[in-house]
Amino acid sequence: MENRNASIGLFVIGGLLLFGIGMFVVGDRHQAFAHHTEYYSEFVNLAGLAKGAKVRVAGMDAGQVLAIAVPNSPSSRFRVKWRIDARLRGLVRSDSIVTIGTEGIVGGTYLSVRPGSAQAVEAEALASIPSQEPTELADLLARGNGLLGDADGMLKTVGGKLSVALDGITTTVSNANDVVVNLKRGHGTAGMLLSDDELANHIRRTVTTATTDVQDIVADLKAGRGPAGMILRDEALASRIRETINNAQQATADLGHASRQADALVSDLNSRRIPTKAAELMDSLNDSARQVRQISAEMNKPDRFGMSPGVNIRESLTNANTATANLADATEALKHNFLTRGFFKRRGYYNLSEISPDQYRKDRAFTDPQNHRVWLSGPELFQSGSNGEELSAKGIALLNAALTENGDPIVESPVVIEGYWNGDAPADQLRRSRSRAMLVREYLQARFQLDPRNVGIVPLKNAPPKGMQRATWDGICIVVVRRG
Repeated sequence: MENRNASIGLFVIGGLLLFGIGMFVVGDRHQAFAHHTEYYSEFVNLAGLAKGAKVRVAGMDAGQVLAIAVPNSPSSRFRVKWRIDARLRGLVRSDSIVTIGTEGIVGGTYLSVRPGSAQAVEAEALASIPSQEPTELADLLARGNGLLGDADGMLKTVGGKLSVALDGITTTVSNANDVVVNLKRGHGTAGMLLSDDELANHIRRTVTTATTDVQDIVADLKAGRGPAGMILRDEALASRIRETINNAQQATADLGHASRQADALVSDLNSRRIPTKAAELMDSLNDSARQVRQISAEMNKPDRFGMSPGVNIRESLTNANTATANLADATEALKHNFLTRGFFKRRGYYNLSEISPDQYRKDRAFTDPQNHRVWLSGPELFQSGSNGEELSAKGIALLNAALTENGDPIVESPVVIEGYWNGDAPADQLRRSRSRAMLVREYLQARFQLDPRNVGIVPLKNAPPKGMQRATWDGICIVVVRRG
């Protein structure tokens, strides 16, 4: 009894082992236990491709077709889902082509994946790989029948044309035979020449004599005998003759042209009374020259102190420059005088060119929070031009909106344009911030006719004054200074 139970146990265990081995073999054949990567492709014609068909990458079995989605309209296509072994994933690229192949003429169908190029990127999982429609055997046969029909029609057409050509060749050969027969019989001029020996000898003697004469003439020419021979042999003489002829022709042409021009000029001068007018003009010029010399002599005379006119002019210009400098100094002194400085204070500031950026940041008149400020960023205002930065169309629109939005105070009150540039080097910050402020000032003065005395600029590099709630800035700030 125990032996029977042991036999049954061994039989069951052996059956399970065989079943496991069979499952492993079948699964390995279908690559059920390998890591896979899934993709999609679309076809108009499946050509007999079914679910479970093989997938080959570069001719190697790599996976199988998982599913085929049926289109819901004639304009749609079959969507095929397939997978391959993950080890072959590197061969599938974005430019890979998927086609449907056939194993022999009557074999089963499979999905063939052509590897992509090394320059293309690797296709991601579940991506749609481009496809190429399969070619049916029936289509190939239909095309072969069409080609055979075309060839048959072409042979028929060519055969008719060849028959006509052969008839023409036969006629030409017959005519040639007739001509040869007539020549042999001595008919016609050519036949007479071939059959009449006396005429042939006469022609031969004539040709020989002419040939001898020509040879003699050529020999005389080569030896330089006679005028023609001398011209042929003497290159210097021939060149002088050609040059003389050319000079004579050119001289004749120039003489004729000059004669025609002289006649036309004389006729025109006579018709316009040019000689009489020229004499009158010369008399007038002589009188004018005498008057100019007289005036020049009068001007060059020294004054009653013995000073020449040139010295007097230089002294007058020196005095004018001195007076201008004194007037500027007096005006600057009036700005600081306690009796008149109120007038200049009402303008909002004295002179921004004399105020450094540090002094400007400390001056309460400019940093007052009640001053109206318009902050405009550099990328919105400026663009690159042939000579550096320039105002863009968007920047001009922003400036127009900013000034018209503030109303009349922008025209009546002092305006300061603060320039900023958020670069690295301090020297470039100073230069670019000043350049930006000058561009905006020139546009505002030209566009709104602002009084140049009421518009100032100050380059602040990239650091606004304290209390502006901005640590740095890159662009422009338009400050309308409050009066008071």
